[in-house]
Amino acid sequence: MVDFYPLAGRYIKEQSLVHCNDDGAEFVTTQATGVDLNDVTGTNDTDILQHVYPDSYYRCDEDGSNPLLSIQATHFPCGGAIIAVNVSHRIFDIPSITTFISVWSSVHHPNKSVQVTPSFNIPSLLPCKEHRFGVNLKRSSAEEPKIVAKRLLFDKAALASLKSKLKPDTISDGEIVSGVIAKALVRLDWAKHGKNREFVVFQPINMRERTIPPQSKHACANLTFTTLTAPVAASEKIEVQEIVDVIGEGVRANVAELAGILSRDTDGRDIIIKSLGSLMKAISNRETNFIVFSDCNEFEFYEADFGWGKPVWMTITPQRLRSNATVLTRNREGDGIEAWVHLYQDDMPRFQEDEDITPFAH
Repeated sequence: MVDFYPLAGRYIKEQSLVHCNDDGAEFVTTQATGVDLNDVTGTNDTDILQHVYPDSYYRCDEDGSNPLLSIQATHFPCGGAIIAVNVSHRIFDIPSITTFISVWSSVHHPNKSVQVTPSFNIPSLLPCKEHRFGVNLKRSSAEEPKIVAKRLLFDKAALASLKSKLKPDTISDGEIVSGVIAKALVRLDWAKHGKNREFVVFQPINMRERTIPPQSKHACANLTFTTLTAPVAASEKIEVQEIVDVIGEGVRANVAELAGILSRDTDGRDIIIKSLGSLMKAISNRETNFIVFSDCNEFEFYEADFGWGKPVWMTITPQRLRSNATVLTRNREGDGIEAWVHLYQDDMPRFQEDEDITPFAH
């Protein structure tokens, strides 16, 4: 699609830019054998899901030869299909992928009353002189234990019941689910370490309509930033209300700090560097329990219709798995939440047995 011409280009690492040379994206079609579509949709088995993803997640390499977008369409004997989309996180975030899928699917509905138009103006508003923004992120070369995923289902009734026990009643569904899961993760951490360690909650926040001036929700780039709470003294008796309050305060404080990144009278790079500095300082404390939530409830993936009808199921898999990380998405009906919790394999059984988690583990 010409509307998304940068995705057909290649990332030039030394210059921190996309060369729109029209080298193209990767599109693969395959036939599923020995497995039914119902075996895949809604599964907790990430090994099964791996078969419907593109074989390679292409990182931005030194010579700029890798594609930025890869798609795999897997067709099943029943006539159904799964479409998996991978985009380099170097240039796109989840809101950008949502816009891409919305525009792509709308091609099959030319008479649709509301047409989505993507924009690519953010890089001009926030020029990136060098891709690290002044922060050196070092990844450990040590091999980590295997990470597994568990899907928790919070339906409409469950969310209403949980919300009735919390204040104020304006708390979002994502905050409620995050509070329940974080409480169980704090107890899991206590069981592992035999003591109450401080914990910090990290959460990526879409800043598009929160900046001053606000940006279009269809602006394509990376405008999602990680917010973090202040360190919280953990306790076996910590309650969901306390965690929800902490998450809300952290998000509001970070949004206020980042709101001016695109203002004309402000150097947005300085704000980002300060924010990343706080993040790195928190991460450097090895005695802190890090809990990560990616709340994707606002994105309308279930509205995508490629001509076969709307999806019966969707999920988001992080490009780099880490323990204590949870991805939240809406269910098909739009009134519940699916939470994908990622933990080290040895930790998952104890987590599933937590009294607050058992009702939602299927």
